[in-house]
Amino acid sequence: MKITVNAPAKINLYLDVVNRRENGYHDIESIMHTVSLCDLVTVELRDKDILLSSNFPHVPTNEKNIAYKAAAAFFDATGINSGAHIHIEKHIPVASGLAGGSTDAAATLKALNTLFDEPLTKEQLLELGKSLGADVPFCILGGCALCEGLGEIMTPLPALKGMTLLITRGGEGVSTPKAYSFIDELYRERVNERHGDFPAVVHALRSGNVGALFSRAYNIFEDVILPTHSTAKAQKDILLECGADLAMMSGSGPAVFGFFKDTSSANNAASAIRKFGARAFVCETV
Repeated sequence: MKITVNAPAKINLYLDVVNRRENGYHDIESIMHTVSLCDLVTVELRDKDILLSSNFPHVPTNEKNIAYKAAAAFFDATGINSGAHIHIEKHIPVASGLAGGSTDAAATLKALNTLFDEPLTKEQLLELGKSLGADVPFCILGGCALCEGLGEIMTPLPALKGMTLLITRGGEGVSTPKAYSFIDELYRERVNERHGDFPAVVHALRSGNVGALFSRAYNIFEDVILPTHSTAKAQKDILLECGADLAMMSGSGPAVFGFFKDTSSANNAASAIRKFGARAFVCETV
């Protein structure tokens, strides 16, 4: 038995670090949104063992891969004695702040749960996802959500339906732990407070005021990543010069996204980005 499922990327319409815990982990306030750029994850059942393959040579194919961990966690949680071959067809840029690994893990969990006639409830899947990574529960649910705590406390929000955006990726990747260490250093005296206007962004989404959303959108990681990653800064500038209504880094970067009025405008911006030497993906919110 075999199934192929979409593993969509996410962007952050808002992201703030509001607390550093004693154990070193950070509490966030974030709004995550699913987009149509996606990997394809194919799961085929086998008698034993977990095998993982990918079209992208830099994806680990052993237990270091979070999708591999997801399959192992699923079999452990359900007590099912089986194996699986997971193939990940990568389209989402890796190490970019787009939840590429987390969404592959979420897709693996959902595929296995479908293949075995749903032995786990949605709540159990979310709990299993939480044990794998902070973004995995959101990737299981998708849509648009307010995410708090480590990212696992989710409140659904109205989604932006079918809005055109361009995602760009160039330059060196960003280590998430390193990015958080930059935040700790920059906001040493102000880490346990809000740095953006989170309530205003939530209100804008709930009231359908896209203009207010774009004017208050915020990502604290831009403060520490863009000054040292000139390629990401240049991509953001290009998107704005090409008419983006909003251009902002996603997650801890270095991927940058921009919202455009239509596909034609986004395609024109994509051409400019590719001339600059970076990758460009025209997609939409889902």
